[in-house]
Amino acid sequence: MTLPNYEQRVARAFADAQPAIECYLPMLANKDRRFKKDAGVEKPMFPCYIFARINARQIYQTRTTRGVRFIVSSQHSIIQVPESEIEVVRCFEASQRKMVIVETSKLVKGASATIMSGEFAGLQGRLLKACKDGNFAVNITVMNMSFVVHIKRSELRPADDSAEETPPDGRLSTIR
Repeated sequence: MTLPNYEQRVARAFADAQPAIECYLPMLANKDRRFKKDAGVEKPMFPCYIFARINARQIYQTRTTRGVRFIVSSQHSIIQVPESEIEVVRCFEASQRKMVIVETSKLVKGASATIMSGEFAGLQGRLLKACKDGNFAVNITVMNMSFVVHIKRSELRPADDSAEETPPDGRLSTIR
């Protein structure tokens, strides 16, 4: 966990460290027209979080980096984020679609669906509602955050809930 608004400083410090600490800070452009002065300004997708690939020798270096509050862990073990989830975050970051990020606990559960084409092809989500333009609002959950994207009806099919994907071995740690 980083201090509020320190994500980019920590990412720069990791890059400048000797040896450098591999990290990933997903960013989203602010597209909210209500705040004209911040329009187009990139902000962290996960405030106060940065992802880093660290080894045992880099733990002290990571913890003592200015702006780092602590490394997210459970029972003295660093939490590792599956590479498959990081790839989904990269997909959202690269997408130019309008997205709304909300906490998972506030969403109404609906039918499960698989996205068949477009930049989110292969991802599964929950249908939230049918929109006026004939598209669907789909909730895709990654790391306890939900991303709501609008998907064309033709890009969706009912999901087979019994098929689960096995995450690959490559994982990134979460620093919060």
